[in-house]
Amino acid sequence: MLVAVMGVVGGIVAAAVGAVIAAWATLRARRKQDGAISFVDVTVKDAESVLAEPDADARVLGELVPERPVLDIAVCNEGDLDGIVRRVQVDVEGLLHVPPIEPPFVLVLPGATITAPLPAQQRRMGPSAAYAVNFPLREGSYRYSVSQLIPAGAVDRFTVSLVAAEAERGRDFYGVSLSLDCGRTKKARARATWESVRVLAYGPPAWESPDEIRERLSRMADRVRELAPSDGESVGVLFNSRVHPARTAMDDYITVYENKLKVLTAALGECLKYAADDTRIRTWLTELERATGEIEPLRHHATALRASGGHP
Repeated sequence: MLVAVMGVVGGIVAAAVGAVIAAWATLRARRKQDGAISFVDVTVKDAESVLAEPDADARVLGELVPERPVLDIAVCNEGDLDGIVRRVQVDVEGLLHVPPIEPPFVLVLPGATITAPLPAQQRRMGPSAAYAVNFPLREGSYRYSVSQLIPAGAVDRFTVSLVAAEAERGRDFYGVSLSLDCGRTKKARARATWESVRVLAYGPPAWESPDEIRERLSRMADRVRELAPSDGESVGVLFNSRVHPARTAMDDYITVYENKLKVLTAALGECLKYAADDTRIRTWLTELERATGEIEPLRHHATALRASGGHP
């Protein structure tokens, strides 16, 4: 009799538990999922191309800064409810500065024997100006509060104008990773991330033309002829914070130029990966390739200057 009662009770409990589980599953199925925002794509544009779009919103145009990179961000909301992007975080890393090659300055150091490059005192330069910037030009994480509503099931696009303070026009590159903090409430926060992309900080890249380098080599040779004694060991040529022996200064100058072209080519190659329109970057790369092709003629020019007499 007891066994029969226990069997009945067990059956009732099992049925009740099954009903609860079924009800919970039904409620869960009916409950709408929160907004689920994820990246579709991130590309790098220049502000001018976004400004030229025929359907650009006036509010967007007011936030873009000319000659600064723009992240063109496409996101989608795969949830059942509207989602909100509440904060954008950019992580800046891999700073690269490509300085100009200074015109050579020929000088005499009486009593000195210059047989190898010597360090010169480094010039100290402070920031040239402060503008309406988004973040300083140094590595770190920078966060910005936004309120970008992404309707359920929709794909949206917005831009982030990257304005790095103290960046020199055409000379600074950096990598930037992107994160979005999303959610309709503070408790329901989620994060979407995008891998690092490399950008040119400000304006088109800048480098000296082969003709400029050739002219500087000629002026260098003329000046060395004027100042050099018979051995020329006390004459040095100052550029980019080092004093170079007159005997090797022209070759050293060409090597610095060649290395700069290589660095710019590699950096622009990284920028090319996420460029929305690669036309401008490919044009710059073609021009750099032409300049690199002039390295050997520049070396021949330096050899001819030395052979013309009067140069150590």
